[in-house]
Amino acid sequence: MTGRNRRSVRSSSRRARFTAGVAGLTVVAGAVAGAVLVAAGPSAAVASGSGSSVTTITPAAAVSPTLRGAGGSVADAAAGASGSVAGASGSVAGAGASVRTWAVKAASVSADPARIVAGVRADQPVRIVSVRTIGGRPSVSSVTVTGRASATAAVAAAQQDAATVSVGVDEVVHLTDDGTATAAATNDPLRSRQWALTTLKAETDWTKSTGSGVTVAVIDTGVQASHPDLAGQVLKGIDLVGDKPASTDGSNDENGHGTHVAGIIAAVANNKIGVAGLAPNVKILPIRVLDADGSGYDSDMAKGIIQAVDRGAKVINLSVGGTEAGATSSAVQYALSKNVTVVAAAGNERQDGNATSYPAADAGVIGVAATDSTNKDADFSNTGSYVDVAAPGVSILSTYMGSQYATMSGTSMATPYVAATAALLKSVSPGLTPAQVTTALESTATDLGAAGRDDVFGYGLINPYAALCGQVSCDGSSPTVATAFRLASGAGSTVVAGTRVTVRATLTDASTGEAIGGSAVSVCVRTLPAPTLRCTATTTAATGAVTWTGIATGTTTVYFTHDADATTTASSTATATYTATAKTTLRAGKGTLTATVTPATRQGVTLDRWSGKTWVKVSTKTSSAAGVASFTKLKPATYRVRVAAGTATAASTSTSARVS
Repeated sequence: MTGRNRRSVRSSSRRARFTAGVAGLTVVAGAVAGAVLVAAGPSAAVASGSGSSVTTITPAAAVSPTLRGAGGSVADAAAGASGSVAGASGSVAGAGASVRTWAVKAASVSADPARIVAGVRADQPVRIVSVRTIGGRPSVSSVTVTGRASATAAVAAAQQDAATVSVGVDEVVHLTDDGTATAAATNDPLRSRQWALTTLKAETDWTKSTGSGVTVAVIDTGVQASHPDLAGQVLKGIDLVGDKPASTDGSNDENGHGTHVAGIIAAVANNKIGVAGLAPNVKILPIRVLDADGSGYDSDMAKGIIQAVDRGAKVINLSVGGTEAGATSSAVQYALSKNVTVVAAAGNERQDGNATSYPAADAGVIGVAATDSTNKDADFSNTGSYVDVAAPGVSILSTYMGSQYATMSGTSMATPYVAATAALLKSVSPGLTPAQVTTALESTATDLGAAGRDDVFGYGLINPYAALCGQVSCDGSSPTVATAFRLASGAGSTVVAGTRVTVRATLTDASTGEAIGGSAVSVCVRTLPAPTLRCTATTTAATGAVTWTGIATGTTTVYFTHDADATTTASSTATATYTATAKTTLRAGKGTLTATVTPATRQGVTLDRWSGKTWVKVSTKTSSAAGVASFTKLKPATYRVRVAAGTATAASTSTSARVS
């Protein structure tokens, strides 16, 4: 391999790296009308995401070959509180509340600002990126400053904003290809060189789904929308690079990587042009976040994910990776909360430290390893507990910039095969959640390597047809209905002990969203200090709804569960937790203050006095069996009490009272 085109990623040990992993990039280009295909031998995989040399072949005379289908057989394809429970009266609207995990504050919000910017030099220009919650969605912003002191101040300022959920140095992401190209023109015989589609039984998969109605966001270097083999496949996206691109809708690709990824997913099939994608009726939403050199910022990647969600993508392809979770992690969680499946490359640094790669390692993301044409693991493909599945990623032929075709290798190439499979599933079962898509892929994967799940292949090589057979009929029988049980209201909160609470849930068909009425379910409740859950059987109403109402005398947890039967799968709701705090009543007199705590459990009661600037501790007592704690000989002032956590309630602070 030559090193003359090498793109370095030496900027910092904290810097994210684009996992193109181009180990042998071969471009098959030229006039789409057709030229004799000069077959270049598949390039060998190169570890650590390094690239390969480029060889150019001059197009020959035009010919008119026809599409060579792969065929393939279908064989081996299926390889304690008192409460009432009732079917909810009235209809329950909506699919249920989603947990906004993206809005949970990261450790960076409370970290020492100086430590966050420790790697910044005194005179170094640097971008500080923060993610804030605005209008119920994440908003990514960055500011450029110079020097460590200014960077520290910028981080501290962001931390003071109550809406901030993460803050840090805006890491640079790079495309690590070292590419080489072999140019030639062809009309249609390239399908025979797509070993990956043969391995994945593409033509058989298409008898069940081609991805119609699903949009996949390719967050990358842009996508050449005018490529003849992507005609009509590419929607208007957005360009977030800010380098005065030839277009502002993501349809320009000056690097080639994004166009290659898009072709793996959705190149038009059976059009007598070039190659075919695994999900040929999918629409591609191009989000350009990396420039012609394959370089960009983590903040732009995060913005791209948010844009993809807000523009209707159902699957997001992230052929990118870095060694730290930053702004992108919050954006990924936002996507998952909106029922968008996120697929990411496991990374190509196996021979270079094998560091954990994000966002593949983020919770809820499908992490993808790469295999070769013999189903061996690619020697560059990262290993780890975050690897969920594997897919073809060595010598992958696909579309390329300049209306060309190219062979590339890397987990960047494996990832879009998984994204395409997710799209095939979402096309036939639109209601599938990201977790259900993950389960469908993992449970039907062909086991490779050590028996069972391992850190090299995850659950194994994806099997699109077997995954589809879990959603549609493949043998004439009716498939088992996958159920979804979701909380519709009453997701939990902090309440005063003794508060009446109501929790509602709905049981639906996960694919269609249709209600499943008259189905046997259970509601499980635990109210502290009860040691265990108590489950009560009931049935759903015609609307698929079920309701529990009770008194939270202590901290109370509630969830609903549906057991599998002959026609439906098992499912459970999230757990609704009502954290109960003690009810505290203060009675002030001359020099005295009496606190009555309910429920009475002999808790510690601390008396505080307001000094005019802050609360000052006076003394602590244990309440009586009746929950009473009395304080005497007090000077005139404003007081409050803090009640320690009890066996049934969380710690709490009372309102204030004036002692004369």
